[in-house]
Amino acid sequence: MGKHSPKRNQPGFLKSRRAIALPINFLILFVSLVLLISATYYFSIVRISAKTQELKVSGVEQEMISIEKVVKFVSWSPGSYQIFEFDDFGGKFKVVPTAKRLLLNLTDNSSFYDVFFNNSLGKAAYELPASEIQDTLYLKGDRRALVNQSSSTMTQLYISQGVDRYEITLSYRPLVGSSVVGSSSGKPVNTLNVYIINLNSSENILRLGSIRLKVTCADVTSSWRSYSFTEPLTSLVVNADFDGIPSQVSLPISSNAQGAFVNLETVVCNIKMEDAGW
Repeated sequence: MGKHSPKRNQPGFLKSRRAIALPINFLILFVSLVLLISATYYFSIVRISAKTQELKVSGVEQEMISIEKVVKFVSWSPGSYQIFEFDDFGGKFKVVPTAKRLLLNLTDNSSFYDVFFNNSLGKAAYELPASEIQDTLYLKGDRRALVNQSSSTMTQLYISQGVDRYEITLSYRPLVGSSVVGSSSGKPVNTLNVYIINLNSSENILRLGSIRLKVTCADVTSSWRSYSFTEPLTSLVVNADFDGIPSQVSLPISSNAQGAFVNLETVVCNIKMEDAGW
């Protein structure tokens, strides 16, 4: 009996290997295509999600800027109010009347020192969805706790780290100024003016979703303190501690050899924010 020659079986064997290799190649291509599609889909979803979050943050910024405009519109006009509808951006809107404590004192940086204001001013804030924000960012105003230039705004609208997430916060810092109004008993009479927008008469609000917010100028109050100086002085300093941030403003004082009279007027605009309901 003859034996089968290996050479005679080789073509069939090669065909068999090719037949097996073909579906394996298709399987590899299929798996590679599935992985490519999955990776593309994943990165597309990530980019769309990031873009959506950016749009939400931008929307919240515009709403908070609008609230600031509403407060500006009703401020210093007792009884005036506006209702603002804040849209739902997936975060929490809150008003905290007891936040942002302000301490003010007047001093000559020598022997005279007087605390003339110590109270909470409150704040409104919106908790932002997750975003790439990494630091405090001011949309209006700056970090200073006290300003005296007429071109400076009392508004502080900024993004900062909250308890859980970053928040956009709206609060108000005092504005100060001075003027000479005449003389009395041979001494110049100076007037120092301090203007404060106060939100601490507002409701305590924590709302998830949209809200109709009523913003009212409840009243404007004024208080006076008078000081008599018997020696010449060129300036007095108003020191502020606003929620742990210190600032100071030096105000020029007109005096002569007999000294000066200084009248300090503190004017407070009380703004009330409340849930107007639907």
